[in-house]
Amino acid sequence: MITNAEQIRTGACLCKKVTFRVEGEELNFAICHCTNCRRNCGATYTANAWFLDTVPFLSSLEALTLTRPKRFEWTTGGDLLKQYNDRDTETGEVVHRWFCTNCGSPMLTKSPRMPGITIIPSGVFDGHHNWKPSYEQWRQSKVCFVEPIRAVKDESRYDQHPDLKEFEDIWGKSGTRPAQEFVDR
Repeated sequence: MITNAEQIRTGACLCKKVTFRVEGEELNFAICHCTNCRRNCGATYTANAWFLDTVPFLSSLEALTLTRPKRFEWTTGGDLLKQYNDRDTETGEVVHRWFCTNCGSPMLTKSPRMPGITIIPSGVFDGHHNWKPSYEQWRQSKVCFVEPIRAVKDESRYDQHPDLKEFEDIWGKSGTRPAQEFVDR
């Protein structure tokens, strides 16, 4: 039997030239209605799974200098990826987005608000997953025909990007959260 820590998921871009694997349970599954995420994925909102970058098996700050196993890795096609630095965001912070240069599929996002977190669009994963969103963000940018997501509780609907304290509250409710050393760096 595979435990949460041993869970391995795989995924690919549309042309299947870029593939990846990610180990461990998702930290969060969220819906974003911001204009840039909508434009990036070409849909009315994004549904993203969040994972820790590395395995948080060490707790002291000194341990940050040691090499830890990666939870996420490109398995093929890493040379086909291009990074776009999205500077015109609603938070005013640069968001780093990677996409396949062959087919254009969005593959990964990194945000300075969430150091140590890899954000992956749910549509690039192989197979189906029973993920339910823990929150929605940027509701004021939501298109008019999209109803509130039923799985999300009212207190987990944000008109903007939740701040770090709100993220910690979300992680606490879900029973998973990054080790403090990942939040602090």
